[in-house]
Amino acid sequence: MNKSSTTDLKSEIVKFLKDRGAFKVRVASAPVGFEKAIRGCHPFDVMKHSNSVVVFAVYMGLDYYRTFKIEGKTAGDNRIGYIFRDWLAYELVEFLKAKGFGGVFPIGDFDRARKIGRLSFKLAAYEAGLGVYGRCGLIITPEYGPRINIGVVVTDAVLEPDDKLDFNPCQACKVCAKVCPIKAVGKGLDPPISHNREECVNFIQRLRDETGDEKFFCGYCYDKCPVGRTRKKGFLISQYRKLANLRRSERERLIQAASPRRR
Repeated sequence: MNKSSTTDLKSEIVKFLKDRGAFKVRVASAPVGFEKAIRGCHPFDVMKHSNSVVVFAVYMGLDYYRTFKIEGKTAGDNRIGYIFRDWLAYELVEFLKAKGFGGVFPIGDFDRARKIGRLSFKLAAYEAGLGVYGRCGLIITPEYGPRINIGVVVTDAVLEPDDKLDFNPCQACKVCAKVCPIKAVGKGLDPPISHNREECVNFIQRLRDETGDEKFFCGYCYDKCPVGRTRKKGFLISQYRKLANLRRSERERLIQAASPRRR
């Protein structure tokens, strides 16, 4: 595939995802980068002959942690956001398949006990230049700060990779360190090592256990980050209706996968 055709395919992918609700789409090279991937969690572990990693972001807004009932399950805008994100990823996989390429949406756990995914979406977002690691361990975008949901598809299509982002929003900011209820964010360290992931994950698990999964995230660093704050409405529950054209079995699988589970 020549450079012109790879550029055309990348443009088609960007348009395809933005038309369906993503606000930003970037590409990372699978063979180049990902040096910080945990062993066993590299794009090559997801797809042996992968060439590109497509990363997209959906803006979620500040009401990300509302909860409500949907189809008999406790859910929230964040959980519905995951379903919507997953739908976009599966749609992209089918789009690539129609173009003659393979695509994999890397769901599932590499290490469930430590809550490590098959591929780090945050690392993919960093490698693709979608955002940078913030002091709190979240990916920070210039447009909306950390208030995003990241989707990733690994593909064997050769796409022009984007540069990493030259952006340092945390240099003089300590907001997340000040508001973290368990002090899991350090004030004097550079991101992402400023974030104690184990402390954070354990605290969130306690929240889930003590509230019967009614609360399944903390959210202080997400809500209070001053980068990209806007009054713009984020993900709307009405977008969930876009899933209506899926087969019932596939739709139920996505809902089940996004529902909070006791572990």
